[in-house]
Amino acid sequence: MVPMYLSLLAAIAGCVPVDPTPQDSPVNQTAAAADYKMPPFRVQFGGFASHVSQGYGTWRGVDGQVWFRGNRYFVPAFLMESQTRPQGTQQNYSFFSYANWTKSFYTTQSFSAAPQRDPQAIYFPKRRYDIKANWKLPPEQHFVVGAGYTRFDMGAAGHGQIFNVGSLYYRGKFVLEGNLFLNRVQPGDLYSASGLLSAQYGREGHSWWGITAGGGREIYQLTGQTPFEVRFASYSLTSFYRRWVTRNMGFVVSLDYLDKLTAYRKAGGTVSLFFEF
Repeated sequence: MVPMYLSLLAAIAGCVPVDPTPQDSPVNQTAAAADYKMPPFRVQFGGFASHVSQGYGTWRGVDGQVWFRGNRYFVPAFLMESQTRPQGTQQNYSFFSYANWTKSFYTTQSFSAAPQRDPQAIYFPKRRYDIKANWKLPPEQHFVVGAGYTRFDMGAAGHGQIFNVGSLYYRGKFVLEGNLFLNRVQPGDLYSASGLLSAQYGREGHSWWGITAGGGREIYQLTGQTPFEVRFASYSLTSFYRRWVTRNMGFVVSLDYLDKLTAYRKAGGTVSLFFEF
C-alpha cells in the first residue's frame, strides 16, 4: 500500500502556480492567423491518465474549461477537474482570469476549492489563491516581467505560500518564458525552490505547440505520532500540441513526465477537444 505521506506530498507539490492554458494569454493572442477572428467563447473538455511507480498505480480523470474572451479588459475562465487514484476520487473547482489594466500592465488571478470528503483522497489544496502582476517593457513591449504570490491550504496536512518571479519574451509566433518559485511550507517553516522554462510556437486559429521543463528541490514536514521531514529533488518535462481542425473546433494532445527522484516517477498524457463560438 502506498504510504500516506507520499499521497500528501503529491498534493502539496502540485501547488506550483501555472496558467490553465498558457496559449490563451494576452501575449499569445497577439499572434493569430490572418483570417482568424477570435470567438468570445471557448469550451474545452478532455480526459487524462498517468502510470505512477512505487505502488501508486494509475491516476486518471476528466477536466473541463469555459472561457469568455469577448471583453478586451477582463477574460474569465471556469475550470473543473476530477481525479481518481487507487485511494479514491477528488474534484477541484477553479476561477481564473486575466485583467488588462493598461496597454503595458495586466494581472492574472485565481481561486480554487477542493472538497475533502475522504482523508485518503486529497490531491488538491482545500483552498488556493493566486495573483500575478505583469509588465510589458518598452519600447516594443515584447518583453514581459512578472511577480506573483500563491497561498494554499491543504487542511490537516498543512499550508504554505509560493513567491514567484518570471519573464517572458515574444515575437511573431515564438514565445519563451521562465519562472522561479520560492516555496514556504508549514508546519516547520521550511523553504525550497524550483523553476520552469517553456517555449511555444504558433498562432491562434491554426496551431500551437510547446514544451516545458522544470526542476527543483522540495522540503516538507509531515506530522503524526513522530513528525519528520522529507527532502528530495525532482524534474519534469511536458509538451502539448493544439490544432484547429475547423474554424470553430479542434483538439489538444499533451504528454508529461515527472521524476521525484527518491519518491516516484509519473508518465502520462491528456487528450481534449475544444469548441469556439
